[in-house]
Amino acid sequence: MLRVIPDLQGELIRAAGYQPQALHLDGSTSPTTVLLDPLVEPLPFARAAQRWRQHPDSVLLQGYVRRVSDGEAIAGAELRIDGHTARSGANGYFELELPAAAHAAQARVALDVSAAGYVHHRREGLVLVAGVQRLLVALGAGVGVRSVQSIGALDRGDRAVDEDALASATLPRTVTPESLLLAPAMPPPATIRVGFADAACTQSCCTNACTHTCTLSLETYVKRGLDSEWIASWNAQSLRAGSVAYRSYGAWRVANPIRTQFDICSSACCQVNDAGTSSSTDAAVARTPGILLTRNGSDAASAEYSAENNSWDDPNDGLSCSNVDLSCGNGFAGSPSAGWPCLSDAVSINRGCFGHGRGMSQWGTQRWALQPKAWPWIVDHYFNDSGTGGGLRTAVMSSPLLLADLAAQPAVLAPGSSFQILANASNAAGAAHSRLLIGASLYRAGVGYLDDSAHDAALALAPGTTAITRMFDVPPSSLDGSYDLLLSLYLDVDENGIISSEDLALAMARSNGAITIQTPPLFDGFADGFEGAPRPAH
Repeated sequence: MLRVIPDLQGELIRAAGYQPQALHLDGSTSPTTVLLDPLVEPLPFARAAQRWRQHPDSVLLQGYVRRVSDGEAIAGAELRIDGHTARSGANGYFELELPAAAHAAQARVALDVSAAGYVHHRREGLVLVAGVQRLLVALGAGVGVRSVQSIGALDRGDRAVDEDALASATLPRTVTPESLLLAPAMPPPATIRVGFADAACTQSCCTNACTHTCTLSLETYVKRGLDSEWIASWNAQSLRAGSVAYRSYGAWRVANPIRTQFDICSSACCQVNDAGTSSSTDAAVARTPGILLTRNGSDAASAEYSAENNSWDDPNDGLSCSNVDLSCGNGFAGSPSAGWPCLSDAVSINRGCFGHGRGMSQWGTQRWALQPKAWPWIVDHYFNDSGTGGGLRTAVMSSPLLLADLAAQPAVLAPGSSFQILANASNAAGAAHSRLLIGASLYRAGVGYLDDSAHDAALALAPGTTAITRMFDVPPSSLDGSYDLLLSLYLDVDENGIISSEDLALAMARSNGAITIQTPPLFDGFADGFEGAPRPAH
């Protein structure tokens, strides 16, 4: 962690072993902490993840204890949770492995952290989820107890989904060369400035209470917040859908900062962001890097969400319904007077409103995921009514990827021959896209598309620009003529290694007339070894 005095102009912050980060400060900026992303996973984290894989039903809690004032390590701090204890080392690092039974009931527990000369820290409402959970605990000097509450999509009892209502739910997702549902290219912001109440970036605050600015990469920001706004034990498809909404709202705030000193606050007044992460939510973020929502193809959309968006307030559940317009009725999400039209949401029937009703229903994402529905379906459902939405329900997913410099070698070839496709692929996500597929087609008017799915290839694309290639076999029955070349990058949503209607098209390049298919002329000669000899005149 690097503390910066706010009098720099347009600096690029660098440290050995870490990704550099651009930083712009002026006289109006509050004290700032810059959180740099490591180039490789820290060794203690890598070792812990390896140990957890040997006992995948257990919970491994790890992290650091630091001082609130400057982020320096606190050694010898005692951590207690659910009857188990650990102490922080010289660098503040701690590990605490809990048995599978610790999270079997999905109960909320409390974490207590104490050290001589520091205020006792108690974090309540922590949900233990199988996997690796990481925390950064910051202690302030003094005496007494500081208690914080983990909040987000608060856990609620759930009932069975109405199967008849589900049967009427539509939305097949189709992706064909003829009508490619291509996500508009839109680079996300690289960093975000978050308001906190401490230099260690651990004490969340509402807008007016934030005294410190923490600058971090957008992807790290999403990892630090998704496990607080969603429930880490939820289905992976729900978490992935949530990551898109969370990232988009943060990116919208970068363009529309809530204060001069920072883009967004760190409490539920904006969206919760703290120093804790979970392996399940980290994995979800890693499946959707850089993907935002947009209504105009150039700006991130304010992707709102709340816990339960059903337009019916259950008088007996004791939950707070802040929707200003419940006219949609039971089984529908929306708040028409706030710009969000009614949306048929079968999984919400008879569940009391808990939130403002705008955008995505967090509990709805979990119920749809269990049907099962894939995360792009869930995102499209809530943010554009599967392509039929109106008002504010018209946002579509964007792409951080671009394809350029498309070429073919050779460009003239016979039916049944092969050629190599070359291109440059750019990834502006700030994190690797590890689950991509490269698809290609040839097209000629009057002929249609020629495909070679056998050479569709898996691709892991690091941030920046990368030269990519794949082969293409021309079908032996292909007609002669000039063909357009199309190259596409798909996100392998269903993770089966095959381009399908479930997958999300993130980039496409087209080169008109790039390929000429030409059948070689038949050789007119004798088949006796003297084909080249002149024929005698008659």
